[in-house]
Amino acid sequence: MLGLKRKFKVFLQRYGLALPEKHTMGFSGTLKIGVKREGERFFTDYGVVSREKVQDVFAEHIVDALQVGTTLNIFIWHAFGESTADESSTDEFLMAETTQSRIAGTSTESSSMVWQSVATKTFEAACTVGEHGIFNSSGLSTGVMMDRSVFDGVPMSSGDQMQFTYTLTVVSSG
Repeated sequence: MLGLKRKFKVFLQRYGLALPEKHTMGFSGTLKIGVKREGERFFTDYGVVSREKVQDVFAEHIVDALQVGTTLNIFIWHAFGESTADESSTDEFLMAETTQSRIAGTSTESSSMVWQSVATKTFEAACTVGEHGIFNSSGLSTGVMMDRSVFDGVPMSSGDQMQFTYTLTVVSSG
């Protein structure tokens, strides 16, 4: 069997291909949302609406932080927008961030490799929310975006609330 495995590796090398490294590290994000309409007592759970990898700009920010000692513990700002355009790892901002203010999330560490931030937004004006991002800045259209999540648009009215639960999982190389 070992001979066959070696032959396969030689075949892949000949054509410029390679098996994925056994030990890789990675990040993945998930977004859950819940909606509470004005006058209702409970949130309706929409479940996980997006499951993707983090943005390139966030990965670059981590490398920069390691080089110069910048802290990473300020990614608490939840932003939302009205675009449902496909997400890309190269996105640096939301495609159509609303002018309603970003909200600070409450961060928790549910395990040694899972970070979570939860924020609840009470809407001041009607909009249809179809994208969400986690940033290191409270200012609209500023800062480094950790992740952009896109989902089917959810119409919100003034006074409605949406709860965002973003989970970042870090997979070690072990």
